[in-house]
Amino acid sequence: MGAPRAIALCACFDGALEYQAGHWEAAEAALRESIRLHREIGAASGEALACQRLGVLLTGRGRLDEAQTVLDEGLVVAERALLRAHCLTRLYAALARNRLVAGDLLAADQALAQGLAMSRRHGHCTTCNALLLPAAVGVRAAQRDWEAAEAFCRQLDAAAVEYGSRTWQAMARQARGELAASQGQRDEALASYTAAQTAFSLAGNLAEAERCLNAITALTRPGAGDREVREPT
Repeated sequence: MGAPRAIALCACFDGALEYQAGHWEAAEAALRESIRLHREIGAASGEALACQRLGVLLTGRGRLDEAQTVLDEGLVVAERALLRAHCLTRLYAALARNRLVAGDLLAADQALAQGLAMSRRHGHCTTCNALLLPAAVGVRAAQRDWEAAEAFCRQLDAAAVEYGSRTWQAMARQARGELAASQGQRDEALASYTAAQTAFSLAGNLAEAERCLNAITALTRPGAGDREVREPT
């Protein structure tokens, strides 16, 4: 691996770690630098993955249109990437979540369909599924397709048991919280989000821990009652 590629990859990893630590500005700067460096050397896979991570960050900060633009750019780049299937699956997962948060359920469903099709085509990569399955739960829950949402939750539950990862366990609990909240099951949602927040915090992923805390706050807001509460960013 040449020095320029190594530097570009390091910038991407740095951005991902800064994001998990909740250092938003540093994470954004590192990811934008990674995109620039990968673009300069024509490394499409690296550029696409950096776009995906930046899109997730911008979505998490509520900059939804900007995030969508970055993710769309990533999709174009990913078409010529050596790791095309992996890049596209992750980008579609991020785009599905972005459009779901934006309230564009049709676009979220279309992005999810593309991601699921790509995942089936290249053999259900575990790392890609870590991004795709939670998005699938969110979209199906928003569509009130409880059976499909439950099926995706069970896939996450099984993966969490198989890999024994605290992060996987946190993702599974977070997805359970999102599904329960969408069904108006407030107590179950609170328990799931609280467990997820604790696990994410212990794993050092403060960004996802904050997302769980935001969901808990929405559920405990006066007047929330037993009505459906969609997970905020």
